[in-house]
Amino acid sequence: MPSDVVIAAELARAGAPGATLAPEIGGAVSPIHRAVENECRLAVAPGRPALFVKRLHADMRPFVDPSRSIEASRKAGEAGIAPRLVAADAAAGVLVFEALGRDWTWGRTDVLRRPATLERLLAAKRRFQGVEPLEEGRSVFDLIARYGTFAREQATALPATLPPALAAVARVAAALAAAGTDRLPCHADGAAANVMTGPGGEVRLIDFEWARATDPAHDLGTVLAELCPFDGEALLAIEMATGAASSRTLARARLFGAADDLMWALWGFILAGTSPRRHVEFAKYAEWRLLRARAVLEGPRFLPWLAMV
Repeated sequence: MPSDVVIAAELARAGAPGATLAPEIGGAVSPIHRAVENECRLAVAPGRPALFVKRLHADMRPFVDPSRSIEASRKAGEAGIAPRLVAADAAAGVLVFEALGRDWTWGRTDVLRRPATLERLLAAKRRFQGVEPLEEGRSVFDLIARYGTFAREQATALPATLPPALAAVARVAAALAAAGTDRLPCHADGAAANVMTGPGGEVRLIDFEWARATDPAHDLGTVLAELCPFDGEALLAIEMATGAASSRTLARARLFGAADDLMWALWGFILAGTSPRRHVEFAKYAEWRLLRARAVLEGPRFLPWLAMV
């Protein structure tokens, strides 16, 4: 069935038959990570509230399982921390959500770093950890291994600085496995643009393509890597999230955050070589995420943090 027919069918299921689709929101991965995994459009039908439609791009099929993102999106919407999912077709990779109003916008780091907004963001992440368990349970280390295999199969061009970073992350994985980890539903995506900010400083989480059952320190680590580069502000965020400014939690979160950055670097390098969307700067994004990972993995606190986990 042609994908436009699938979208029309899902819009009808959502109560908006004959809705008009707005032009596609332009995808960009740098400097803002927005509308990259999916074609994104608003849909409007006379006398009906607007809807937001996502359709997975073909080049994302090796990375995203729509059935898992549908599951996580539905549970987040039911928890009141994300737009409500109203229709979906896993086979076609189409999801239809209630649209937020015009007074909502994609998150920016300068806004999300504000203490009151950051506290709301961390509260939303924590609330998602209380939903029913998710089917997706692969760790960030599992995905790094999978993407590494994929990169070799695709003969992906990788920088010489990547193998030492992979070796360091293997040490992180071993240390965390020995220490033990929890498995709770987590958004597991720290990109600022995957948070919507609205009236009165409200926040909503969006884009659950990488949501999974993982350790909350991983979820926290993605936020710290994106918003809190300095340890003083990171400890404040940890206190907001957990009730105590713990150095051990900081160590675990920073190491998880570096592993997450490395995963995204592999993702970007692979897509730089395989995606037909040449206007999306996957290589630039990959280099940035690798640099951010190396700042931790090659930094002076890596070994002390490794010992603390």
